[in-house]
Amino acid sequence: MKERDLKRAYNNVLAQAISTSQQYLFAGNLFGDIFVLRLTELDKGSEEPPGNLKVFPQGSEVDINCLAFHRDFLIVGAVGLIYGLRWNEDEETLGLKRGWEIKIPMQVDAVEVPDVNSMWLNLDTETLFAGCGDGVIYQVSLEDGRIQREYRGHTDYVHSVVGNGTGQIFSGAEDGTVRVWSTKQKEQTALLEPHKNAKLLRPDWGKWIGAVAVNEDWLLCGGGPKPSVYHLRSLECTRVFDFPGRVHVCEFVDDCVFIGGEHDHVQSYTLNGVLQANIPVEHTACYSTVWQMAPIKVMSVAGFSNKLHILKDFRFLDSKIELYGNVEGEHDNTEDEEEEVIEESTLSEAA
Repeated sequence: MKERDLKRAYNNVLAQAISTSQQYLFAGNLFGDIFVLRLTELDKGSEEPPGNLKVFPQGSEVDINCLAFHRDFLIVGAVGLIYGLRWNEDEETLGLKRGWEIKIPMQVDAVEVPDVNSMWLNLDTETLFAGCGDGVIYQVSLEDGRIQREYRGHTDYVHSVVGNGTGQIFSGAEDGTVRVWSTKQKEQTALLEPHKNAKLLRPDWGKWIGAVAVNEDWLLCGGGPKPSVYHLRSLECTRVFDFPGRVHVCEFVDDCVFIGGEHDHVQSYTLNGVLQANIPVEHTACYSTVWQMAPIKVMSVAGFSNKLHILKDFRFLDSKIELYGNVEGEHDNTEDEEEEVIEESTLSEAA
């Protein structure tokens, strides 16, 4: 199987981000490639497909686990490091060299370099929070690249980290816990163990927490246990959602709850638990969603598939965009390869 066919068959997109200008979508995969889509392409008529994407390879040794965007830098979370690539919007290019790099320290008893699995960016303080495979959440200053603090308490790798404007940080991990932290206190301020709730436990799928989301009043989480909502002040479970698969994505979207994971549909619920949209996807598993309300209302859903699933109203699937096979200049390279194959066969016949 040729490399491009292999990538199309096994493409796994774990990370997406939208530029500061809200005009470009970035998607990164485990092959170390970053795809860029101009969002205005989605406003074309239904009979006219979006234009080709651009791709910026980071190297086959780079697993792109998570992405964020700050000013004119795309922030990449990989294995053992976080780095920034300058985005030139006028030329629509990512820098060939890393603008800056932060290495995640290895623990004394560690046997491997920890993955950076999740990142949350506090734009007000220009601080990045990175949840990693060593069970630690690192607080990083984007002004000088210094690791300001380590949040310790999880006993297994962190899958998800998010925060809010009040200085609270929320993390979910393989150890089955959701932990609440404060940037103003040394120790965690609260602990949730959803798997200990009989209404949430799904024994065959384990206790791990794959995704966490928060808004002003509520906390949403899921993984092996069923996705559920907790009131932020009381931390009481108030609602359970009947999503039929393991959960890797959960979000509060436009006063609704959006859930995805190891299932052939992603689903949107009201906060009261009523299913209002059951959207088919071609992913074996959904690992990433990114969305915005303006200036272009759009959501992109990605995972173990060679396609981005585009939702313009968050309830219906509008289009699917191929990644490999839909890149600028890719068809020209394919034609050159085919010509080389023809020339080689002609020469062998002549010999």
